[in-house]
Amino acid sequence: MRISLIFLLLPCCLGAQNIPVYNIVNIPSELLENASAVVRAREITFRVKAADEAVLHEKRVVTVLSEASSSDHLVLLYDGFSKIGKIKGRVYDAAGQFIRDLEKNEINDRSFISDFSIYEDSRVRYIDVNHDKFPFTVVFEYDIAYSALRGYPNWDIQDFNTAVEQSEFTLDMPSDLTFRHKSLNIDLTPIERTEGRRRLYSWSVHHLKAVKKEPYAPPAMELLPVVLVSPDLFKAEDYVGSISSWQSFGAFQYELAKGRDVLSPALREKVKALTANAASEGEKIAILYRFMQENTRYVSVQLGIGGWQPFDAQYVEKNKYGDCKALSNFMKALLLEAGITAYPALVKYGDDYLDLPDDFATPYAFNHVILYVPSQDMWLECTSNYLPPAYLGSGTDDRKVLLITEAGGRLSRTPSMPASDNSAHRHIEVNLLGDGGASIGVHAAFDGALHEWYRYAGEYYSPEELQKEMQKKSPLSQSYFAKLDVHAAKEKPEVALDYVVDVPQFGSKAGKRFFIPLNPISAFSDVPAANDNRVHPVWVTDGYMEQDTIVLHFPENYAVESIPATSTTLNSAFGSYSAQIVQQDQTLTVVRYLEIKPARLPASRYTEWRNFRRDVAKADGMKVVLVGKN
Repeated sequence: MRISLIFLLLPCCLGAQNIPVYNIVNIPSELLENASAVVRAREITFRVKAADEAVLHEKRVVTVLSEASSSDHLVLLYDGFSKIGKIKGRVYDAAGQFIRDLEKNEINDRSFISDFSIYEDSRVRYIDVNHDKFPFTVVFEYDIAYSALRGYPNWDIQDFNTAVEQSEFTLDMPSDLTFRHKSLNIDLTPIERTEGRRRLYSWSVHHLKAVKKEPYAPPAMELLPVVLVSPDLFKAEDYVGSISSWQSFGAFQYELAKGRDVLSPALREKVKALTANAASEGEKIAILYRFMQENTRYVSVQLGIGGWQPFDAQYVEKNKYGDCKALSNFMKALLLEAGITAYPALVKYGDDYLDLPDDFATPYAFNHVILYVPSQDMWLECTSNYLPPAYLGSGTDDRKVLLITEAGGRLSRTPSMPASDNSAHRHIEVNLLGDGGASIGVHAAFDGALHEWYRYAGEYYSPEELQKEMQKKSPLSQSYFAKLDVHAAKEKPEVALDYVVDVPQFGSKAGKRFFIPLNPISAFSDVPAANDNRVHPVWVTDGYMEQDTIVLHFPENYAVESIPATSTTLNSAFGSYSAQIVQQDQTLTVVRYLEIKPARLPASRYTEWRNFRRDVAKADGMKVVLVGKN
């Protein structure tokens, strides 16, 4: 279950040894449908003491029905501005009988960004209950004290495949502070009450059925119920900011970075020298982007206010590293010295992102910073040492972002990548050997989103590691890569891949007959399960295109007995497919084309969409039948 800074007061006491109410027979039957866990009771309280001080308390009872659930895990984030109090936990069996308390070895503490950080105070307390006799019930209780606040916690009401019997979220705050709230995917209004100089706002839910997780569904934030909560005023150390609007929040971020884009005199001269002969502004950007890539690396530095504020450009210049904020700021400084204006942009990296509402600003909608150059309508990913200039990448494409400008924050949108920009072109030569094995030579060119993995692998993997990873990706079992070369274009999102793979046993035999796949390398297989009761819309965010020429050479001791239809064509609103087969002597040539279009479809069209993918997979799975000559 996602943990968003929240609280819980259970209708029970952790000190009770026997709690019959936790018996699973007490769970309403309708809450078990599609559920791998049921939240029996949850109360969350966030008590704000001042603009920069608060305490979060949570108690939660959840019955874990199967190993498919992660509700027996608890993940708590903290840093230099927060401190976790004592964590309590108890485990109960299916009948609601006490088993044991949470053990010390089940509570782990580690760096939150340890793989990329050398200086940081962002950490995670991770609790994993070591119990595997399902079903069982676990009770968690903890506190977190905050000495700085950039926002209030959102109330993430439920996860996929998790039902909720009862849950309550309470915001307890001084009367002189104000806040905003917005419900997503649920209609909730808080109950308000006054206690002296404090105001309390409580939201509650009861008997929420599990939301089934389905393939190719919209992000969780588009489907699951959540209450967004955000203060109008926040404070950290000596910094005071407003998040009453996107404009005001952007203004605060701008002030945090103001004056931190000044380069040293030596580097200013270097920029002038590097760009002196550039023929265009675009060429200047490419030169400076390459300079940044070659002279810096991504390292997260999260100490105090540094988690929000970028380190200044001269810090990055001197130390040759920085996080996404610092590197974007450094690139901004390089461009500014060349007379080019650029703006940092806050963005959520990854597939699970919120389509930012125009009318509700929240600081928790972002986890990354990129850079925008308005004069070129160009987006730059400044944490990568290998991506080409002006290529943003698939992790931040087609979504709302917050531009940080001198006029404050302004919502914008990153560009989408059409299917034609994400392509694969392959020439595949299959030489079938007389002993049933095969040697397959592949020349391939990838671009756009399809090229990203190969570019990364070619940059960071050793030849041995690359071979192992390619074997994992290969649809051919027991294959050996005899040759493997990856070459990435310097200025374009393109990769050329050349390899030879030896397959000891290719196809299958039945007596004298030999069944050979016509497409051994790129056959389409992504067909979700049939579902006549689809609930969620279908989202295919990234389209792509493939063009393949497959040439199969057969030894003289085999003759072609049968081949599939020499021409196959599939056309739909979701994409298109075609394959033509030509036989000449001991050679078959297959010319194949596939386009998968991006799609946002209602659930009612799921079967239609799936059937197209099934038909493509069937066509790609065709085999030629050879027979041994006497």
